Amino acid sequence: MTDQKPEDQTELVAALKALVLQLSTPRVMPADELWTTEDIASYLKLAADTTERRVVTRPDFPAPLQPCLTGARAAKRWFAAEVIAWARQNRSKLPAGRPSRRAA
Repeated sequence: MTDQKPEDQTELVAALKALVLQLSTPRVMPADELWTTEDIASYLKLAADTTERRVVTRPDFPAPLQPCLTGARAAKRWFAAEVIAWARQNRSKLPAGRPSRRAA
């Protein structure tokens, strides 16, 4: 067979069980993911600050989901599908990203 020690085999079995459990758990569909302002900024290729000040504050932007009712400082989240749909409808109205700082 193999020259593995019993403790190595035990660790391997435990790691395999953990992997099987991870792979068998239900996954959230990408459209149902909840995005932060940083996620939205990354998707739109904008700075996080610009996204917070000029995008998610727009009246036509999708309403956020606020997981905790602990006040205005609680982190807001948006459904990815709603943000993507909004971006497609408003692509001509989005703030322009900063030009690259690379020298020509």
